Amino acid sequence: MLDLGGGSTQITFYPYEKTTFTGAPAGYITNFQLFNRTFHLYSHSYLGLGLMSARLQIMGGTEGKPLGSGGVLVTPCITPGFVTEFIHAGITYKVKGQSDVKSLYQSCSDSVAKMLSGKVNRANEASTLNFYAFSYYFDRAEDSHLIDPVVGGFLKVSDFETAAIKECTSIEKTAGSNPYLCMDLTYITHLLQDLGFPKDKQLKLVKKINDAETSWALGATFYYMDVMKSHV
Repeated sequence: MLDLGGGSTQITFYPYEKTTFTGAPAGYITNFQLFNRTFHLYSHSYLGLGLMSARLQIMGGTEGKPLGSGGVLVTPCITPGFVTEFIHAGITYKVKGQSDVKSLYQSCSDSVAKMLSGKVNRANEASTLNFYAFSYYFDRAEDSHLIDPVVGGFLKVSDFETAAIKECTSIEKTAGSNPYLCMDLTYITHLLQDLGFPKDKQLKLVKKINDAETSWALGATFYYMDVMKSHV
């Protein structure tokens, strides 16, 4: 499962390959007991790489630090010359689109890649497993009309990339109703690839499983596992 929140993003899966265990950084493999069996999970939460925190970093801001009087974040990821605001963690930042970009998507992609460089672990086994994707993965796919807003759907990583290119191209001349969609889709495209998913990898995007909301799904899962363990 994959979860993309505002401040952090998570990846969790049941590993089978030995290389996943030997190549995982310290703390990424979680052990727990359930029904008298020991299970191992690859699970990690990347604090600061949720969609909203990532936006701030891509634009050159620092978490929790106001810009000061007259300060402006300049980014190639929104309409050139367009001025707007970004509110994050109670702080309002003034944002402006960089004017001298030749290709908005390529310039934004370069900024995202630079921000993400070396920050997440690539788990090669992830490319062979079936994954659900929740939260902002679903929301931005919905905003881009890639999935049904009720039932969700299956998407490849390349679908996010195609949507990013389309959105970035369309806002080069007009800001549109969502000036950050170009940036968000570009970030999701890079994040998924850095986590170990190739462009042809298919993910299942949902908001509910068996009519149950999937928000904070990982925490809820561990909670119910503890409940079940107490009754064994």
